[in-house]
Amino acid sequence: MSNEPNALQDPAKLTIWNRTFICLFLAQTFQFLGQNSVNILIARYATDALGVSPTVMGNLVGLYFGVALAMRPIAGPMQAKLNKRNLLIAVYITGGIVNLGYALFNTTGAFVTFRIIQGMQYAFMGSLTMTIAVDSLPRERVASGVAVYSLGGTVMQTIGPNLGLWMRDLGPKMMEGPEGVALGYKFAFFFSSALLAMAAVPLFMIKHKHTNAELVNKEKWYKTIISKYTIPMTVVVILTHISNSLYRNFLDPFALENGIGKIGLFSTTTALVMLVTRPISGRIMDKIGMKKVLPVGMLVIGVAIFIISESKSLSVVLVGAVLSAIGNGFVNPGLNTLCIQTETPNRRAVASNTLYGGIDLAGWMGPMFGGMVVERSSYSTAIKTGIIPLVLGMVMFFIFMPGFTKRKALVDSQT
Repeated sequence: MSNEPNALQDPAKLTIWNRTFICLFLAQTFQFLGQNSVNILIARYATDALGVSPTVMGNLVGLYFGVALAMRPIAGPMQAKLNKRNLLIAVYITGGIVNLGYALFNTTGAFVTFRIIQGMQYAFMGSLTMTIAVDSLPRERVASGVAVYSLGGTVMQTIGPNLGLWMRDLGPKMMEGPEGVALGYKFAFFFSSALLAMAAVPLFMIKHKHTNAELVNKEKWYKTIISKYTIPMTVVVILTHISNSLYRNFLDPFALENGIGKIGLFSTTTALVMLVTRPISGRIMDKIGMKKVLPVGMLVIGVAIFIISESKSLSVVLVGAVLSAIGNGFVNPGLNTLCIQTETPNRRAVASNTLYGGIDLAGWMGPMFGGMVVERSSYSTAIKTGIIPLVLGMVMFFIFMPGFTKRKALVDSQT
C-alpha cells in the first residue's frame, strides 16, 4: 500500500487522508452529483420521452449493467496490466461523452447505443476506484476508509436527484408538448455530462503505480478476471443489490403511481442519514465485527422496503428512506470490504472486478424482473418483491462466513 503504516505506530493515529484518497474522494463527489441527477430519471425517460413499454423500460434501465457484466473478462485483465490512474481518467471522460449523447439524441436507438457504451465504461469505474482507494489506506483502517470513501457521493445524493427532477420539470414549463418533455431531460443530461468531465480533473493529481506489478503480470490473463475466493461474498452482494435496485430505479414512477409528490426528498433524507451513519459505521464494524452488524443491517433494509412499497404519502416514504439509509450504511461498505479482503494486495483488482461484476449482474436482473412485475401488477408490488432476495442474501451470509474467516486469516498471514 502507498500508505503502509509502521508496525510500531499507534493504529488510532493512522489517517486515511492521503493525497490519493483525497483526489479519489473529490472525483467521486463530482461523479455522484452528475450521475444522481439523471439516474432517478431513466425509468420515466424511457416511458415518457421514448414511449416504450414497462418491460422494455426495465431492460433499458438495466442494460448498461448487463453490458458491464459482459465486459468484465476484458476489464479485469486491463486493470491488472495498465496504469490504473490513466485508465480511470479515460473512464470518467467517457461517462461525460455518454451523457452528452443522451442529451443530443432523443431516440430509442441512440439511447440503446449510448447505454451500451455506458455499460462498457461502468465495467471499469467502480472496481478501479475501489482498488486504488483501498491500496492507499492503512490495513488497520480499511473498513472505516471504505465507509468514508463514499461519503462525498452520499452528500451529492441530497442534491443530485432533486436537481435532476427540477431540470426535468423545467422543460415543460418553458415549452409545451413533447418538445418540452424532451427539453427537461436534455437539461439534466447536459448537466451530468459537464459534472463527469469535471470529475476527471482531480484524477490527474494522483500518482499511482501498480501494486506488485511484476507478480500480476506473470499471471495468465484469465486469472485476472475473477477470484474464486471472492465469489461467495459476491453472491450475497448480488442478492442485496437486487433488492435495492428495485426501489431505487422505480422510485419516480412509483411516486407517480401513488400520487406522492416531492419524491426527490427521499434521496435527500437518505443522504442526510448516511452523513451521520457512514463516518461511524466502519468503526462500529471494526469494533463489533461484521458477522454481528451486517445481518442487523439487512433486517433494517427489509423493513424499509416493506414500508416504502406500502407507502401512500411522502411522510411514510421518508420513514422508509431513513431505515434504508441506516441499513445500507452498514451493509454496502461492509460487504464491499469483505470481498476485497478475500485476496492479497497484488490481487485486489481481481477481487474488486469480481465484486463489481456481481453488482453489474444485480443491476441488470433487478430492473429486468421488476419491469416484468410492473407489466402484470404495479410498481408497489415490484418494490416489495425485493424482500425475497434480501432474505436469501442473509441466509447465504451465515453460510459463507466461516469460509471467509478462514480465508482472511490466511491472507493476513501472507501480508
